[in-house]
Amino acid sequence: MNILIPHSWLLDHLDTDATPQEIQELLSLSGPSVERVIEKDGEFIYDMEITTNRVDSLSVRGIAREAAVILKQNNKKAELRPLQLPTPKPTQTQLPLPKITNDPNVNGRTICIILANVQQTATPDWMAHRLRLIDLNVHNSAIDITNYVTHDLGHPCHAFDYDKLMATGGEINIVEAQPNETFMTLDGLRFTTVGGEVVFKNGKNEIIDLPSIKGTANTSIDSTTKNVLLLMESIRADKVRFASMTHNIRTVAAQLMEKSVDPNLAQDVLFKACQQYQELCSARIASEVYDDFPAKANQALVHFPLSELTRYLGMTIPTTTVTSILSDLGCLVTTQNDSVIDVTPPTYRPDLTTPADIVEEVARMYGYQNIPNQLMASALPLNPPKDQRFDLEAKLKTFLAHTGWQEVYTYSMVSETLALASGFSLEDHVRILNPLSDDRVYLRRSLIPSLIEALDANPLQPQLATFELAHAYHPVPNQLPIEELRLTLVSRRPYREVRGIIESLLSQLHLDQDYVIFSAISQDFVHNEQISTPSDTLLIGQIEFKGSNQTLLLGQVSILKTNVVAIDLDVASVFSVARSHPIYHPIAKTSPLVEDLTFTFPKHTPIGEVIKQMKEEIAEISNIQLASSFRNNVTFTIKYFDPKINMSNDRVEPLRQQLVYAVEKKWQASLVGTI
Repeated sequence: MNILIPHSWLLDHLDTDATPQEIQELLSLSGPSVERVIEKDGEFIYDMEITTNRVDSLSVRGIAREAAVILKQNNKKAELRPLQLPTPKPTQTQLPLPKITNDPNVNGRTICIILANVQQTATPDWMAHRLRLIDLNVHNSAIDITNYVTHDLGHPCHAFDYDKLMATGGEINIVEAQPNETFMTLDGLRFTTVGGEVVFKNGKNEIIDLPSIKGTANTSIDSTTKNVLLLMESIRADKVRFASMTHNIRTVAAQLMEKSVDPNLAQDVLFKACQQYQELCSARIASEVYDDFPAKANQALVHFPLSELTRYLGMTIPTTTVTSILSDLGCLVTTQNDSVIDVTPPTYRPDLTTPADIVEEVARMYGYQNIPNQLMASALPLNPPKDQRFDLEAKLKTFLAHTGWQEVYTYSMVSETLALASGFSLEDHVRILNPLSDDRVYLRRSLIPSLIEALDANPLQPQLATFELAHAYHPVPNQLPIEELRLTLVSRRPYREVRGIIESLLSQLHLDQDYVIFSAISQDFVHNEQISTPSDTLLIGQIEFKGSNQTLLLGQVSILKTNVVAIDLDVASVFSVARSHPIYHPIAKTSPLVEDLTFTFPKHTPIGEVIKQMKEEIAEISNIQLASSFRNNVTFTIKYFDPKINMSNDRVEPLRQQLVYAVEKKWQASLVGTI
């Protein structure tokens, strides 16, 4: 998220003689990235990018707090000016506060005060000028003060028309909305709730505010407003995000509150706004401060061994420098001994929870550019690990992409449903103790369920074919899981087409088809039709490499659900037999004879086993390929070869008769024709 900060506004909080260019350079090296400095109306404006975990920096004061430490560490004069905010004191004549009923499960703090006799004065030039510099509209003081203090201190501020609020019953009930309730925002747009949004309601069950996002018309300030209820709440961040995105109401308040703004900032914002209402609108404090703060909590203490700095950074930073940096950042630092300090971060820094976080803060404030460069003490490895072949991985992925397969990247963490779909029980998976989300808590043991999920998410793409090269994780008691690299392909294309792709893929690694065998395990498959199976997964066979001295399992072939084909290859095994170049075969001195034979087979005949039998039956057959199929008719292209004599029709005729007889006898087939 980006924020605009005029230089003169920054100097309200920062006492420094650094130039805007120096501030831009030094802050970008160690803190928020100053993307550019704009010059507008005689003023320098910082355009800064703030990461979402640093909501404490999404204000002028937050940036001044960062800049004071960074500039000081770079030998520039820099001090954070203290906030001098008087506590609002009510006059003798007070107005009654509305009855506020809170749900602490959705709102962590409610703080408010009543301002009476508010004058509708024009926004002073200095405030109007600053608001325009940060691209905000200017209205009048009673409205613009809330926008100004929000940008100044970083916590949204909301002003209600007190009299309108009291006229609706004088109640504020902080609850979750029911479905189909309506409300109108202060700009006249009408919305209908979906249920679950946090809203303010009056005693008549009417919505009177969409808190932390936008006010509603029935309690908004207008030209007739005399009394103001100034209120800040701390709605749960996920609830703010849900309501804002559901209704597409994106305001500065919503963008701040959905990032978990520190509720402790609300008091400073309230006091600052009261001060400005008194100065600019001649307002009178008409009530005590109401403060309901059920979410108040102390920051957790971090025990920080100073040796961690040396371990992470490779250098030693003086303890006095470390404590000075952390103290300037707002941390409470207590020295335990010469080697350990205790650090209590301020409430606006909930991101500081571990020693590693403290190391990062000290390092960036000290200056990454000040950490000396040093080459690794050990020699750089010159030979890559034998089990890692990035060149072959790239070759396989490029081939598949060129043949129409779509590479996808799926999560290594899977849901309970996907874990069970892999064929393993939940107890046979590695369960993650701190998962990113509740629906991804297991390390997957197979890539197939994740790729099927990708297919199911694209029902309008029936020919979609996906693949992924990634790890599966197999548990080992009391140890880290075994990471097994798999190349998995999933498609709704016919099995034979997928098998052809695999044969071509393996040929890219110069594995001849004579050495790669597709062995059928289950006979229950149809080579050209959809398959109905009693379970989600039906194992069809396996892919083996049969060399002169070894038989190695390369992968499995499966049909999953209906008409979904999956190939799962063990990359390590495939790479172990991959060749860098093809095997040289000298040109034959004799001529082969090539012919096509067409057979009619019963349904469910495993054609791979038929080809295997043909090769074993006739020694003179050097190669057999599946040429085509139609219904139950299958055509084979057969190559007869003898290295000693030329093959002729007379020489082949008895071989053909022997072959046809063997096929017809074993597979109940019939010869249709010869070409």
